[in-house]
Amino acid sequence: MNPFATLYYGIKNDYLAYAGYAKSMYKPFFKIHYYCNINFRLSHFFFHLKLLPISRLFWLFNRIIFSIDIDPGATLKGGFVIIHGIGIVIGRYVVSEGQFKIFHGATLGGNNGKEAVYNNKVLKQPYLKDNITIGINSSVLGPITIGSGVIIGSHAIVTKDVSDDCTIVGNNKVLK
Repeated sequence: MNPFATLYYGIKNDYLAYAGYAKSMYKPFFKIHYYCNINFRLSHFFFHLKLLPISRLFWLFNRIIFSIDIDPGATLKGGFVIIHGIGIVIGRYVVSEGQFKIFHGATLGGNNGKEAVYNNKVLKQPYLKDNITIGINSSVLGPITIGSGVIIGSHAIVTKDVSDDCTIVGNNKVLK
């Protein structure tokens, strides 16, 4: 998909996700973190056009104003919602193929030089499927796959693959 279409569909799906979360079509404009998503989308757009200084300006704006660090290289499909976003970190090689909600203090990234293969793709950081909730101060680290419908609880540390429709608490403890 070309960068313009990625930008358009990313912003559109982010808007729809915020509208669904707020249960209103006009409320996303009053959610400050929706503008953080827009800044990320613009940063990602310029990253793919190889205009790295402009990309880094949007990244820096998010970092200073919102205290949210989403690397411009992250591949996040439209439809993610940031809830109380201070302290969120999302690494460069994180891939999301669907919607997810992320709460403050959560970290997605870190691999210590490890790599894994999923669907003929080399993973360096987490690969997120659809409809995931990432709780307060939780960490999802390494080249792992998080299945659809997963809920990651507050302060959880996830370092292993997680199958669909699970709840994770503590250190890789799975509740069905």
